[in-house]
Amino acid sequence: MESKVTSLETTFEKTLFELIPQTRNFGIQFTEIGETELVVRGSYALNKNHLDIVFGGSIAAISITTAWSLLQHNIQRLGLTGNLVIKQQEIKFLLPVNADFDCIATLPSAEAWTQFVDHYREQGRAKITVQARIVCQSRTTSTFEGVFVLYR
Repeated sequence: MESKVTSLETTFEKTLFELIPQTRNFGIQFTEIGETELVVRGSYALNKNHLDIVFGGSIAAISITTAWSLLQHNIQRLGLTGNLVIKQQEIKFLLPVNADFDCIATLPSAEAWTQFVDHYREQGRAKITVQARIVCQSRTTSTFEGVFVLYR
């Protein structure tokens, strides 16, 4: 995937690193932020384990962070305030990752996003499911599904 890094990605990356300092250690760079999709580039060298593949814990943490970032970006874009946390996750490891990789998070349907926002505005709490995948050398190597909760 070709990098199209803009000031939006750079600014959001800086904000993430300030809000969650541990994410600085993930070796990620935001390469694309859109309304329905967010892409980060992950470093193989900074996340590899003793088997010379990317550590499963890194894959899980980067998947959560990418999905959270997509939601947080859209929440901020709408001017909403609140606390966004992950409630549960499932990750499937399909293939080993042995090079730099992308993590791509996508929002569910426009209808699901609208319901999430409306429910939050009415109730002060809402949940939504986000999917992400790790892609290495044009192959999907893991899939992630996480339920996130926004609350006041």
